[in-house]
Amino acid sequence: MKMRNFVREKIAANGYALGAFIASGSSTNCEILGLNGLDFVMIDCEHAETGSESIVHMCRAAEMYGTAPLVRVYDPDDGPMMSRMLDIGVQGVMAPLVGNRAQAENLVNFTKYAPLGKRGANGGRGPRWGLYEDYVHASNENCLSIAQCESLEGLENIEAIAATPGLDVIFIGTGDLSLEMGIAFKADSAANHTVDAPEIVAAIDAILAACRKNHVIPGIVTASAEDAARRIRQGFQFVTCMNDLGFFRSSTARHIQSVREFVLK
Repeated sequence: MKMRNFVREKIAANGYALGAFIASGSSTNCEILGLNGLDFVMIDCEHAETGSESIVHMCRAAEMYGTAPLVRVYDPDDGPMMSRMLDIGVQGVMAPLVGNRAQAENLVNFTKYAPLGKRGANGGRGPRWGLYEDYVHASNENCLSIAQCESLEGLENIEAIAATPGLDVIFIGTGDLSLEMGIAFKADSAANHTVDAPEIVAAIDAILAACRKNHVIPGIVTASAEDAARRIRQGFQFVTCMNDLGFFRSSTARHIQSVREFVLK
């Protein structure tokens, strides 16, 4: 049995991979998003309380439809958690707030086997209890190491971060970056006007250029269909277009308002 990387397959086929953050901890939401054709789900352990057992079920639900289950961990320096997530079967790990080369190297060390990193051997769900062929090599090729650039420190060190051997993706978090720059940020804004601020535009351009120079997949968070399409046309290949709970809140609000408006007609 050969290990696959659904994200790389989608990028090779379509030029990009489209995903969603999962803040609910819901395997059902992962299954529905996979059924609807989403390329990956980013299970959030930074801003949401999601346990390991739930993550296993979320992985199974996503994998049913060829959707890659990924995890964002809480701490960029918590290497053991990164390794544990891969051991239970996620196809990639995102470390938030990666601000320097040392943190990027730590991410790679705990998500790649030697010679790229120092991840420890295991025989659990990740390698399908020994069923995957040549798992060490296959994991290094297929499990994504994703650094989130969302701070002024990360922006300042982006060239060094992007040049880290074994790093697969750099993902721009415009929310925290906006806050550090003193730009008002509204998390549930569909338009997300902050990304058009000159400082953010310049930062996005610099990070995208560093990714291209170092052959790293460029990724970014978006808040609307129009914004996602714009970023894909710009050259971003790893794009999130929604947060499941945020989408549920805004969608139900619109639906309830529509019902009330129809009643009044």
